[in-house]
Amino acid sequence: MSDAVPGAELASIGRRVEAFIFDALIVFFGSLIVELLLGGMGGLENPIFSVVRFEMGPIIYTINIVLVVGYFVVMRIMVNGQTLGARAAHVRVVSADGNELETGIVLIRLVIAFVSMAVIFLGYLPALFDPERRTLQDRVARTIVVRESATVTP
Repeated sequence: MSDAVPGAELASIGRRVEAFIFDALIVFFGSLIVELLLGGMGGLENPIFSVVRFEMGPIIYTINIVLVVGYFVVMRIMVNGQTLGARAAHVRVVSADGNELETGIVLIRLVIAFVSMAVIFLGYLPALFDPERRTLQDRVARTIVVRESATVTP
């Protein structure tokens, strides 16, 4: 049980990893589809769209970043703290003070998560020792991850 959100059961590390892997696969395959549609696979001709291959790299990277950020922000805001991976793992991100998740909080959490991943996932280590299983991004954004079955859906 969480002290921050009374009645909420904290998500296990295993469920959080499950959600992370599921979302990583969604992002990977989504990025692959975008790259294929834009003709970005080196040397491949795209029969659907005729895109001139002049320095498409930066354009594809920008589109991918926008889509990845959009996926996490829109899903967390519109689906009450859940991405598709979180939904599959039956977990949800909630504000530690019980308030609604705001776009700014979700963006901050996402940026810190990217930094944590870039630094060999060091920002995820605190979850192993914290009684509320909070990662660095959870602490900075003041969120916790709870089991879906223990939360109330508005």
